[in-house]
Amino acid sequence: MKRCRLSTLFLSFVFICSWSGLRAQPSSGGTPIGLTDAFKEAYGEKQLKAEKIPRLDLKRILREDEEFIGAPRFAAPLEVNYTMENAGEWTELEDGGLLWRLKVRSEGALGLAAFYKDMYLPPGSKLFMYSEDGRQVLGAYTFRNNRPSGQFMTGFIEGETAVIEYYEPAAVRGQGRLQAFRIDHAYDKEKFKAGEQPVEEASLLSFGFGTSLACHRNANCPEGNVWAEQKRSVCRVVMVLAEGTGYCSGTLINNTSEDGTPYILSAYHCQDSYTPIYDLWRFDFSYQSSDCANPATEPVPNSVLGCVRRAGRQENDFLLLEATSDLPASYDVFFSGWNRMPGSPQSGVLLHHPSGDIKKIASYSEASIYNGELAWNPTVTTPANHHFRIEYDEGTFEPGSSGCALFDEEGRLRGQLHGGLNDDCGLASGFFGRLTLSWEGGGSPETRLKDWLDPLDLRVDTLNGIEQPPLGLGSISGIITNEAGVPVAGVEVTLSGSVDASVTTGADGMYQFDDMPFGQPVGIALQKPDDFQNGLSTFDLVLIAKHILGLDLLDTPIKMMAADVNGSRSLTTLDQIGIRKVILGIDLEFSGRPAWQFFPADFQFSNPANPFLNPIPPFFMINNFVDDITDMDFIGVKSGDIDDSADTGGGG
Repeated sequence: MKRCRLSTLFLSFVFICSWSGLRAQPSSGGTPIGLTDAFKEAYGEKQLKAEKIPRLDLKRILREDEEFIGAPRFAAPLEVNYTMENAGEWTELEDGGLLWRLKVRSEGALGLAAFYKDMYLPPGSKLFMYSEDGRQVLGAYTFRNNRPSGQFMTGFIEGETAVIEYYEPAAVRGQGRLQAFRIDHAYDKEKFKAGEQPVEEASLLSFGFGTSLACHRNANCPEGNVWAEQKRSVCRVVMVLAEGTGYCSGTLINNTSEDGTPYILSAYHCQDSYTPIYDLWRFDFSYQSSDCANPATEPVPNSVLGCVRRAGRQENDFLLLEATSDLPASYDVFFSGWNRMPGSPQSGVLLHHPSGDIKKIASYSEASIYNGELAWNPTVTTPANHHFRIEYDEGTFEPGSSGCALFDEEGRLRGQLHGGLNDDCGLASGFFGRLTLSWEGGGSPETRLKDWLDPLDLRVDTLNGIEQPPLGLGSISGIITNEAGVPVAGVEVTLSGSVDASVTTGADGMYQFDDMPFGQPVGIALQKPDDFQNGLSTFDLVLIAKHILGLDLLDTPIKMMAADVNGSRSLTTLDQIGIRKVILGIDLEFSGRPAWQFFPADFQFSNPANPFLNPIPPFFMINNFVDDITDMDFIGVKSGDIDDSADTGGGG
């Protein structure tokens, strides 16, 4: 059997440090308060003290880079723990709002990116990341960027230093939270200094917008005209891994249900040997030039954040992902068809993102089944007959092209790029995992494609592509009451998603949002401004005292949550003291709770005797809104009011 050890094989995967390529995270724009002249005039231009990030261990990084053959890394992760409680500086603004700013610095970095967990941005708040000189600004990120996992990422800011800024309006003071748990440091041989170690071995490469080889043709050149549908299915994949950040290419692919499930086919080796954080993977569609010429400024892609892995297999080098939210209709995407017949395609194209650059097109007119093994590195060899081999007629591939589809003469997908041989803009050969073998893969749903691409078990050999199915519009409505069933008026219900809206409940406690696009995640936050004294009495203090002494326990977990006014997640005499101070007018609010707390009506506490084990989030997510919801009901409780005596403002 023929065996090919390709010592010159160029695996098309790479860790990246391109800040220009990571600016597409959906945001609302605007100017950070800390950069405005008004703020500087009112509060001075005092320099923020920088939090110095732990040093990057260059020797270790270089050793790791050598181990990852063909995958030179540009950005390495540094573990941090910055919260609004333990780092940064707060400024109280004249409008009653608060401004938190954190400056981070990593010596020698070409750029810095931040990763967050436990993030919640309340309505009206704004999060930015920017350079000290204000030339680069990412954001504003707002309530609409909240995610069920609480994880989030901001792209690279050029240089050694970056500022993270969070603004919180007076109406939601104390509600926001975030924890920066990781900063990615982009490094190179000229600017990086770590422990005074020599850095001559480190490569100086460039990735992202405008960095691919000159011989590439843009996807919107004339030769791409007949591939207009396929172009709309191709995306750049920005991968977040525990070990760094990287680029690959992917393709939206149709299934026999033709229901628009957002399956994206890419390459297994893109994440092989690494630890993917799929919740933070980003898919950039329409990242391309408007015509054949290279644009002077970077185009802004249509992006979707987060996915789950459905299937993958090393031998076939395929990876099937499903985006965790449907793509908006405005993205105008296409779901490519496929052909799982065993024969070779005769001709076709590749549409890909070499070096993470804008979308390019390459062509071939010769393809064959490669009958030898392929040794990709000392630990990975793929079996014979598992790959197509093509010879490029025009164009080539680079790191970042991995996973791109091999389209045949009928415009159907036949496989995905694994790697190949090339001489920059000279002759190039490519090897593609074959869809026909990935269909059965390793014999289980986790290692094959057929369960996902043929859910109806039609056993067809070919399937045409489709336009994105219309998702339609729907409504979300519900009622908000207290535990006694009395409607609660004056609740501000804020909805965030593809549409932002806000309504206030009337005397009937009802709210409703209409004309909401299906297929998108939706977040709902509730708050009710109120006099903190409303509903408080010495009787509430007696009920809490009996509970603390074990004489007469509070009979519902919501009452226990209402009694915990200092937010300590326990009931103590300190809660009694807090309520008494508000009754006497010594304090105007509670230290740890808003005036009202809200709970989904169907929420089940894992341990009703200890409800503090299940902290209720300040916002509630519908991960994928696909049908009308008429019963998204909530129970509201006035903090400190144990006997439901608070005036709800509603009827009953």
